[in-house]
Amino acid sequence: MTMLANVWSYFWGTLTVVPFLGFPLAFLIVYGWKRDKRLAGRWAVNITNFLLIRSVVAAYGVIWPQALSAWWWVVCFFLVTITLLGWVQVKFKGKLSLKKVGFSAWRLSFLWFGIVYIVLFTTGIVKTMGVV
Repeated sequence: MTMLANVWSYFWGTLTVVPFLGFPLAFLIVYGWKRDKRLAGRWAVNITNFLLIRSVVAAYGVIWPQALSAWWWVVCFFLVTITLLGWVQVKFKGKLSLKKVGFSAWRLSFLWFGIVYIVLFTTGIVKTMGVV
């Protein structure tokens, strides 16, 4: 394995274990490139969301290796969230905007996967310590 591949795998592994490190990193890179705080903030949230989803899937697989893949839970979360948000939007607005529903689902997933990450991280520590 080359040195660059080693660095990349350690970097990716660190971001998988601690996905919130991706937020300041993405913010600083985008802000340094574009000089726009709002754009940098949006990019940082989006990148951190991808990292959170990846971390939740990895942690779930480590804690419960025989369980159904966490990717099924991720897909189900998005399907249910998009369906419910779409239903609410049609109920109150009378029309459906997939762009708004998708954006709302993506932002809600940031909150949801952030909470799930913290729960799984804590569960992993407790399980590793042999307390339970």
